Amino acid sequence: MIHDRAGHTFDGEPALTDSQVLEFCREGHLLLRGVVPDEINRRTCDYLEGKIPANPSYIPHGLTEADLERMRFSIAPSSIFLEDWFMEHVLLNPQVVGIMRSLLGRNVGLPVLASLHRVECPMPAQHWHNDADHVFGPELNFVEVFYFPQDTPVELGPTELVPGSHIMPTKRPDDEGGVFTDGPAGTIGIHHHSILHRRGVSTAKGTRHMLKYNYWRTTPPQRDWITEPDFDFQRAYYGGHNQARYVAHMFYWLCGKGGEYRIIGGQAWPWSHPNQIGPSYGFASERGYRPDWRKQNQDGYAS
Repeated sequence: MIHDRAGHTFDGEPALTDSQVLEFCREGHLLLRGVVPDEINRRTCDYLEGKIPANPSYIPHGLTEADLERMRFSIAPSSIFLEDWFMEHVLLNPQVVGIMRSLLGRNVGLPVLASLHRVECPMPAQHWHNDADHVFGPELNFVEVFYFPQDTPVELGPTELVPGSHIMPTKRPDDEGGVFTDGPAGTIGIHHHSILHRRGVSTAKGTRHMLKYNYWRTTPPQRDWITEPDFDFQRAYYGGHNQARYVAHMFYWLCGKGGEYRIIGGQAWPWSHPNQIGPSYGFASERGYRPDWRKQNQDGYAS
């Protein structure tokens, strides 16, 4: 792993395969349970609660020590990114590096803004929502992370997600649940910024810290993760009706082929069914449609 401090980027070896990248396109999330060392998790909580002194590795241009101290005790404590121990073990966690390199390409841009979601439990669940300025589209220019520095079982209200909801607007009743990102201290959730989510209901007592931040793409997309020799673009599973067209478009965009992507509709590729007696028609069509991510057309296709 190479960390470019001046450019605020990193590079490393990709960790995901074709199938795993496609799964992220389809589901919109990954979960790494307990990957940050316990000592770092305790130090993170102590830092956020003001129990240890700050020791920034440098003071960014235009800021002062007073600015960093103000930042530390706000709802956006981005000064924690300047602590060497946090950079090494959280932002540059080896498992996170491999995934981000796979999804965002070389020279991944490191986070510049942290959001702290601190809750004194028990608390009711939030309403289902998409984060501000979410974008529905095939492009994956950034990926969002939730880091839980303390044990966060279901009883402490971890984030709930709705898998697959990152590709289009989704309505969900508040009494209907989702998938929990629960886990021991040091759990990191990685997900598409547009995924529908909420803070889950908490029934236990305690303080739940959660830091949220984004990693960024700085290079054009290309298929340079771990390629599988037997991966078949025509027969791969992209999802069901009204999902597969978007998932395949995102996957093709990540492969650097988003501009070539065309579909013909109906039962054609990329939709498929296990009872088919042959591959779907329409694969590699040079004429056809692209999905209408903006929902400007009633049938969901763009010219």
